[in-house]
Amino acid sequence: MANLLTAARVVLIFIIIAVWMRADPVGSWWLDLLMVPLLAWAIFMDALDGWAARRFNEANEAGALFDIAGDRIVELALWTFFAIRTDPSGQPLVPLWVPLVMITRAVVTDLIRSVAFAQGRTPFGPNSMQQAGWARQLTASRWSRGAYGGLKAICFCALGILLAWQIAAPGYAGMAWIRLAVESLVIATVVFSIVRAVPVLWDGRRFVTAMSGTNDPGPG
Repeated sequence: MANLLTAARVVLIFIIIAVWMRADPVGSWWLDLLMVPLLAWAIFMDALDGWAARRFNEANEAGALFDIAGDRIVELALWTFFAIRTDPSGQPLVPLWVPLVMITRAVVTDLIRSVAFAQGRTPFGPNSMQQAGWARQLTASRWSRGAYGGLKAICFCALGILLAWQIAAPGYAGMAWIRLAVESLVIATVVFSIVRAVPVLWDGRRFVTAMSGTNDPGPG
């Protein structure tokens, strides 16, 4: 059930993006706006699949990795879409550096987690790769995961509202202030994401070092 919810969340995101990418949205801006609550639901499903895993005793290492993969697809697909979608003036809704930074962050942290997983450690849970207390608080604690999930939800929904608003009222006088507020949310989300990646890099260095030592062929 949990993995099914994760897969459904990814499919729903692709459907939302497909609607937002339709050729002529001017006469149906309300459809863009309608996608916002669906987007919020898709993001909420991240918590729902975790609940389902616990409820139906499906919590396992493979499920945790599948959930992380689903999160990555959802996040990176949305960041990429908003980076290529432009406003009426031709400016992208999200600067290109944002998806580049987030893709780099995802690849590096998931690489380290994969190395740790090969050595018997999981991203979360009792056998977590995070050993330091501060590292667990920033990456595995409920408040951190909840805060990051909530911030992403607010940020992506705000971008969705901006997308619809600029089509419905392109000449709105307060649009510059709305753009500024949304851009602040984007920066806050990216910064928090990077901060949460620091413990993975810090605690993960020993797993990378251990693997390097194992693969070292020794002197000639």
